[in-house]
Amino acid sequence: MHDIAQPKPSWRRSISILLLLVLLADLLVGCGGPAASAAPAGEAPVDAVQTSAAAVIAQTPTTSPATPIPTPVVLGSGQNATQPLVAQSAAQGALALDDPQPLLKTTNILLLGSDRRPNTPNWRTDVIMIVAVDRANQRVGVISLPRDLYIDAIPGRRGNKINVIDYLGEQDEPNGGGPKLLGQVIEDKIGVPIHHFVRVDFEAVKKLVDAMGGVEIEVDCPLYDNYGYDQGGLPLYLNVGVHRLNGGQALSYVRSRRIGGDLERERRQQRFIWAVRTQIQNENLLPRVPAIYQALQGSVQTDLNLIDAVKLVRLAMDLEKSDVHGFVVNDPSMIKAGYAGAMWVWYADWAKIAEAAQRVFERPALFNEEAEVRCP
Repeated sequence: MHDIAQPKPSWRRSISILLLLVLLADLLVGCGGPAASAAPAGEAPVDAVQTSAAAVIAQTPTTSPATPIPTPVVLGSGQNATQPLVAQSAAQGALALDDPQPLLKTTNILLLGSDRRPNTPNWRTDVIMIVAVDRANQRVGVISLPRDLYIDAIPGRRGNKINVIDYLGEQDEPNGGGPKLLGQVIEDKIGVPIHHFVRVDFEAVKKLVDAMGGVEIEVDCPLYDNYGYDQGGLPLYLNVGVHRLNGGQALSYVRSRRIGGDLERERRQQRFIWAVRTQIQNENLLPRVPAIYQALQGSVQTDLNLIDAVKLVRLAMDLEKSDVHGFVVNDPSMIKAGYAGAMWVWYADWAKIAEAAQRVFERPALFNEEAEVRCP
């Protein structure tokens, strides 16, 4: 596990953090750099990042390099801790479309969004998504887990909500112990191994959107919330239609539970990330690279290295809406509301969630514009 929060990363790390933006936007597939190191002699100035980012994407071959750079694995059943993504990709080449357990052969990335703020001792993970990258079949599966799922057995801890596990793991093992512990719990419960992680603080979402010049969202269900989720923020009122949101509005959009609760919020989070992805494709953001980098610096942690990040970006940029499948764990057959002591929770039928997870690619496209929208 790598310590990401080191000062002044090199220009290559800068590029990799920029690519994190691109990959997050390309439907939740994170990128970034491993532990940022002190800048080496001859480090490129920040304005060089603008041309270097494009150059890295353009020059990186879509085929595997002759000497792959191994990447650390957060968790994976029977997998070597330095197994390179290119080796995983080769193994996935034999993946059949009718494989009953496709997520045992995909590269699975844990995407986490936390409400951690500077000088705040405790924090929770309010966004928990498993992103299954199927390179062989050029598709991605996304599974959103409710933050209030009750976990009866957490290694070394008493039962609690799933959204505290990342925090608990970091207390025991800083700089990666949280995703490692959460990945272990997920694999134990639904049999899906987690190979990599990306964690983003919510405040970074606000800064990122402002650095991009706002983000255009197609709102399909009205949203009204009197509470602004960015500190000192204003109420949010969005009717159906296209809106360009600033950072504070975007943060409220992805965090509000006022209408539809947690489950509707998770659906909006998926739509938000797709909107960012579309905007990156449609707008030239290279002039904004320095501002974007500054917005993300110190707010993103991941164990993906630069080369693997670029490969994921290349895959993500080729995705169409029809290539992205997924669901939110909200079906009444999968979860039931209840109490654990005085704590309101969702009790899960893990066997049914595990079955649904392995069938994620059989689901309709996540952003099926012809599907009927049922607003809460």
